[in-house]
Amino acid sequence: MKQGWQNFQIAPLLDVTLLQGLALLCLAAIILFTLLRLRGTVWRAVVMVLVLLALLAPQFTDRESEKLSDIILVLVDRTASQRIANRAAQTDAAIAEIRDRFADDPSVELRIEEVSGETDTRMFAVLDRLLGGIPRERLGGVMMITDGQVHDVPTRLDLGAPLHVLISGARDERDRRLVIRQSADYGIVGKQAEFMIEAIDHDLPPGTAIPVRMLLEDGTEDEILLPANEESRVSIPVPHAGSVLAELRMEDAPEETDKSNNRLILETTGVRDRLRVLLLSGEPHPGERAWRNLLRADPGVDLVHFTILRPPEKGDDTPINELALIPFPIRDLFEVRLRQFDLIIFDRYQMRGVLPPHYLEKVVDYVRWGGAALVVAGPEYIGPDGLSSTALDKLMPAEATGRIVEQPFVPRVNAAGRLHPVTAAIAGSPTTPPKWGRWYRQIETRVSDPDAMTLLTGADEMPLLTLQRVEEGRVAMLSTDQMWLWQRGHDGGGPVAELLRRLSHWLMKEPALDENTVTTTRSPDGESLILNWRKIGAAPEMANVINPETGEQINARFEQLPDQSWHATVPIAERGLIRVGVRDRNDRRQTALHVDRDVLTPETQNTNSTPELLAELVAANDGFIGRIEDGLPDFRQVPDDRVRHGSNWAGFVETDSYKTVIGGITNLLPLPVIALLIGGICLLGWRAESN
Repeated sequence: MKQGWQNFQIAPLLDVTLLQGLALLCLAAIILFTLLRLRGTVWRAVVMVLVLLALLAPQFTDRESEKLSDIILVLVDRTASQRIANRAAQTDAAIAEIRDRFADDPSVELRIEEVSGETDTRMFAVLDRLLGGIPRERLGGVMMITDGQVHDVPTRLDLGAPLHVLISGARDERDRRLVIRQSADYGIVGKQAEFMIEAIDHDLPPGTAIPVRMLLEDGTEDEILLPANEESRVSIPVPHAGSVLAELRMEDAPEETDKSNNRLILETTGVRDRLRVLLLSGEPHPGERAWRNLLRADPGVDLVHFTILRPPEKGDDTPINELALIPFPIRDLFEVRLRQFDLIIFDRYQMRGVLPPHYLEKVVDYVRWGGAALVVAGPEYIGPDGLSSTALDKLMPAEATGRIVEQPFVPRVNAAGRLHPVTAAIAGSPTTPPKWGRWYRQIETRVSDPDAMTLLTGADEMPLLTLQRVEEGRVAMLSTDQMWLWQRGHDGGGPVAELLRRLSHWLMKEPALDENTVTTTRSPDGESLILNWRKIGAAPEMANVINPETGEQINARFEQLPDQSWHATVPIAERGLIRVGVRDRNDRRQTALHVDRDVLTPETQNTNSTPELLAELVAANDGFIGRIEDGLPDFRQVPDDRVRHGSNWAGFVETDSYKTVIGGITNLLPLPVIALLIGGICLLGWRAESN
């Protein structure tokens, strides 16, 4: 709509303050001329007034205003949950009807924006972005077409215009689902981690038992009963440190809208209460302090340290209380409390009749059942009372030959050590090895077991640091007693603290330091699993995955990558908790778990269409909310001060937004005219005064 009208205005040629000063001077001059009764006062006053009016520049401006269209924002939910049943078809039909309603109305500008998403629905984030690009005075209203499962609903929204919502989907939809009400972020190793779980199925009376399968990491499967629509405790074992996983699967109900939320991944992090280390030292030596300082500096370690100063049969006059604060508690340590320790370190230890040999057999059993032992070998290791003649020697990854090598050498990280997490961080470049200090003594050993891993070599490339897994436990042997030279900085020193820390934590089964690790990722298209095996020893050969839905085994072969890791691609699209098995050419096997953590996203947690999440916000913005299946409301345009919705209609505000077009400007006192007038008046005044 257009209107023509004129508007009077002034456009001063000088600053208003200056004009006010000139007007006062002119007024004073006129008063003075009047008091002095000078001739021509009238002519002079007229000229002054004309000059002041010319400087004010009065003018008429021709303006024309044009009514702007009202903007209606339509946000369309195109996320994953909108693909359920016939929701997409309902949405398309609603959009078509809205387009038809406003197609021939030039006073309305319809702006339709589609909101996509696979993991969640963020309608209001898109709304905020769109509102930032339009004048709010032109906003006639906002309409959302969605299933109601919106995940960024604000607590408060003031649009200044109505918010209408059309809900897709059916009123009688059924979607049973598993929901975590309380998770367990951490669990103590060896105990249970407890979760609060609710099995929701509104078609069942509260408390109705629903059978749920629980799949654990070790491949076992339990069946538990959860009460419908009530919270209940579910516990999973925490067998090790690091990530611990389990999966719950509930039977599908007939005609469910979505079955992906019938499964739930439970994940916690296993932590040890405190790592307990038993350090047994022989006669005092400089290396003893390195171990003691390292372990005491770790706040997660409880250290029990004994140094054997003399055998029991040695007789002298030294009082017992000057040799030890307490007697050596042999039975308490090796019978009662042995299994409580995570690591036992024998640091240049000699038997000397203090520890009966059968207690070392208990140490061997302790390691095989999951414990860890480290031997730091000096000359006494192969002596008459040394550990090489005990049952512990058979457990070690390297066998002493009986020869002591005394010559300068620099420890080197070998090829296996460059791959192993214990030494990879300190290995340096293969072409420019790190400059470490020299050591001067080493016990000659040889490695006969193919499962043993030598990470450091010494004189004549003999094994210096050797590790091995023994059944459920781990052992390591350091074939020298001179690591303390690095700590003292001799000949430049070396990374003693980092090496000892990594070695001790590998022995105590820190997951981040496992050498043969199988990592899994989902392929970009979601149709396969990509396995990466960082392997020391025999080359990997075959990978297999058990399909969690069908139980079918799927195999794939490994290929080596340039970084010396091994790669395999297993075609499996099923998602959830999946067990992966790998085998090398020596038929040694290893297992791993793959978990699709996105199995249950906000978009799939609850897929029932509902108006409940948006109802309060719609009411606060005077809008209409209803289901598409009940028919669309009648769309109307209403004045700003009227009711904006009814039981069967939705209104959009008629805004008073105009665009002003400025036409021509007419000066009432053009300067040439003023100049002629002033000139004419001056001539008339001069003529009148000359008579």
